[in-house]
Amino acid sequence: MLWTMIRKEWLRNLLEPRFLLCAALCIFLALVSVLVLRADLAAKRADYNSNREIYRQQAEEYGSYRDLQRRGVRVDRPPQDFQVLFLGTEKTMDRTAEVTGDFMPGFAGDLNINPMVLMFPVADLLFIVGVVLSLLAFFISYDAVAGEREEGTLMLLLSYSVPRDTVILAKWIGGYLSLALPFIVSLLVSALLISLSSEIPFEGQNWQAFIVTGAVSLLLIAVMFSFGLLVSVRARRSSSAILSLLALWVLLALVLPNAGPFLAEIINPVPDVGEIERKIAESTRGLNQQYRGQWRGGRGRMRGMSDEQRRELREEMQLAREKLQTDINAASEKIIRDFERQLRRQMDTARNLTRISPVAAYVYANTDIGETGVRHEQQLINGLRAYQRQFSLYVDEKSGDGGGDFGWGQAQGEEYSIEDMPVFSFRAESLEGRLAARSTDILLLLIFAVLFLMLAFVSFLRTDIT
Repeated sequence: MLWTMIRKEWLRNLLEPRFLLCAALCIFLALVSVLVLRADLAAKRADYNSNREIYRQQAEEYGSYRDLQRRGVRVDRPPQDFQVLFLGTEKTMDRTAEVTGDFMPGFAGDLNINPMVLMFPVADLLFIVGVVLSLLAFFISYDAVAGEREEGTLMLLLSYSVPRDTVILAKWIGGYLSLALPFIVSLLVSALLISLSSEIPFEGQNWQAFIVTGAVSLLLIAVMFSFGLLVSVRARRSSSAILSLLALWVLLALVLPNAGPFLAEIINPVPDVGEIERKIAESTRGLNQQYRGQWRGGRGRMRGMSDEQRRELREEMQLAREKLQTDINAASEKIIRDFERQLRRQMDTARNLTRISPVAAYVYANTDIGETGVRHEQQLINGLRAYQRQFSLYVDEKSGDGGGDFGWGQAQGEEYSIEDMPVFSFRAESLEGRLAARSTDILLLLIFAVLFLMLAFVSFLRTDIT
């Protein structure tokens, strides 16, 4: 009995024009999005590889370790393979950082990127599941109970010896399977295009993450369909059910995910960039004035000195300048880290506020599992700063005690070579670590799916079908 009713619900959905149209759109979007994002990834990877050579050649032309320390070396953001599925933060234009021996690095804008790409939403898998399939789930479920109640077929069905729990369970399983079908086809099409591409070196852990993100996507589809079925059970007419679901879809998919960051700014405000720069300038102004007052006229003091006295004065001034730079870096780093702590607190508040939307929880989970989310962005910045410390140690060791002209020029007899200079590399986090970090969002989706299904189940058992 149950299987017969499941088959009936499944076939009814598959043969409806609205389902066929939306399913075809879903598969088409998956095909186009992977092709477009695959080409974008290939271009980014080619630019990344060529820029590494260009930046190293630029560093080789400095001719002095002091110039290398002052001017630094440029580093590009490593392209992420999972951007072909979830673009996430890879959409940013901030792709290049300058790593010097003095200041904390950070990624800045790339002038070679067309800013028009930021003006329109990207039809990646996040968009397909979070927008297209979630809306399709409401279109299929809105009249699953309310429509049959209006037509009288539900009362006719229950007049036979068919338990109510069997009816509602068959409607959920049949409807969910019909929704899962186009998504699984889209997933298989994406996997085929990825496996045929030489530009996307998906390996074992990437394919494992691919399967996990597919399962999380199926979980979101279950949440949205269960929610739609609950509204259909509670609504007296299918017209009121579809209007309610459309309003709820706008709230869950658009309003809550976008309103969360604005509310977080009110709850946990952070200072703007201009204020941070002013604080840094104020904290370092006194240090600079103290240094200038102590060593003003340092060159003039050398007149009448012996060579040994000049050398000692140069070394003393060099040590004082290095201490000044160290103090400036420490003061600036403290202000920046305080700002970053406030920013992380605001981000956590925004995430917690928007998690009440299943779509937001889905985005957080899959972008971080695919390493195109906020967590990856924070780890990338930490890796960049760890590389800056390696770079500073390297330059300090190479410059040694040469001194030069107060540390600004080429030291006498210095041999300049950067063959052994450390290279920035970012090691991906393990899949286990990513899953552990996003376990809360996955658990929330599971709770939403079970909760809405149970509410729909209980409501149908108690509802009046007349």
